[in-house]
Amino acid sequence: MDTRLIAKNATALGVSSLLAKSIAAVLGIFVTRYLGPGPFGDYSTAYAYVGTIIIFAELGISQLMVQEGSKNAKVLPQYFGNTLLVKTLLCALCYLIMLLFMFPYNETVRAMVLVVGVAVCFNAINQSIYNYYQAVQKIYIAALYQFLTTVLIAVFTIIVLVAGLGVVSITFTHLLAYAITTVLLYLALRKEIKPRVELPTLPNMVVHGLPFGIHRIFYNVFTQFSILALSWTATSEEVGIFSAAYKLILILVFIPSMMTSALYPVLYQLGDSDRNQHQGVIEKVFKALSAVGIAGSTLFFVLAGPLTVWLYDGKFNASIPILMIVCWFLALECMSFSLGDILTTTGRQMQRTIIQGISLALLAGLIFGLRPWLGLYSAAYGIIIVEIFIFLAYYVLIRKNVYKIRLWRQLPSTIISALCMAGTAWLLIDLHPLLSASVAGVVFCLVIVAIDKDFRKIGAYVVRRVLRR
Repeated sequence: MDTRLIAKNATALGVSSLLAKSIAAVLGIFVTRYLGPGPFGDYSTAYAYVGTIIIFAELGISQLMVQEGSKNAKVLPQYFGNTLLVKTLLCALCYLIMLLFMFPYNETVRAMVLVVGVAVCFNAINQSIYNYYQAVQKIYIAALYQFLTTVLIAVFTIIVLVAGLGVVSITFTHLLAYAITTVLLYLALRKEIKPRVELPTLPNMVVHGLPFGIHRIFYNVFTQFSILALSWTATSEEVGIFSAAYKLILILVFIPSMMTSALYPVLYQLGDSDRNQHQGVIEKVFKALSAVGIAGSTLFFVLAGPLTVWLYDGKFNASIPILMIVCWFLALECMSFSLGDILTTTGRQMQRTIIQGISLALLAGLIFGLRPWLGLYSAAYGIIIVEIFIFLAYYVLIRKNVYKIRLWRQLPSTIISALCMAGTAWLLIDLHPLLSASVAGVVFCLVIVAIDKDFRKIGAYVVRRVLRR
């Protein structure tokens, strides 16, 4: 296990992801404020629609390439070539489906679908190339290109906003950025690998990749489905109000995938060779993710009002109670993600996929079933109920079929620290939300470092690194 390479990948992915997500968050807030509830509802609907359909361009062979390529680099040209072929064909098919079923939406949404549909096809191809870099443990290269894409989108979007153009114009920013990145990735890979298409092996790859693909379909549809479902039953303004709160949390959901992506090749190897070490790594990841997720959700819950008013300039105050509900999605997602990775990296991907499928059906039932009584809140409560189900289902399966994972002992220090943080944020709620959030965050860090030896080690490591500079 090359710990230096793991550290390099994790650091690069972490830094680039944080910077990219920070830029995307600020940009998203400006776009939301610029558009207002109605147009932002159309914007969210269009992206949820194309985002849901393009997910079906991934049959799982990209993730299969990561799994097999991390074990044996000799199979990468074949896996990479077949992956690009299948992904390209499926992207074309998905785009045709987007055009075919977009007509129930209004003219603005249809115009956006035409443009952003092509954009997400370029991005889907790019994602498979990033998976190749993950397989060869060069995640730092993928992180660089992903960050570049975010910067391009930001620059183009700022130009659109300054020019005072409409909502449809914003979709062109994504198309240009993804297309430019695709060209740059092609130029970078020409001399590194020669993809090889082997049609006889393609059916076998698809069959073995389907558990990964179906899981990714269920997972990604799950994150988009609440907005998509509301677009069928609610007005554009209502969709905009819900999306303004929900997307604030979705911005942060990259955290669990960021922290585990660099470990995937290692976890696959340990899943086959050393279950005790596999369990030790996962428990530490769970502890760290839980701390981040619970702290973040607690802070959003306490400061939901001041944050929403400040971020959206008072245009989305109706989103405040929704944010107080959906904020717990972050904590639950952080806690369940590492458990799902246990199933994936120990050869039980199909079990994870089945749970995701049941969860999606349950979410649909809750949103449409509770809609007459709860309105927009049906989507918010539905998301939280389903996330609780996912966490408990993963936990039961792992305890029964994999190993006796020790989760609950990882949580007391995080919960105590989060309660101290919540009290601090509540006492400072009349101050600027950035100031109260910062002070409360410092309190959380100080308390958890003081009472937990694992976080004390992390804190000591960070201090040593800072002092060296």
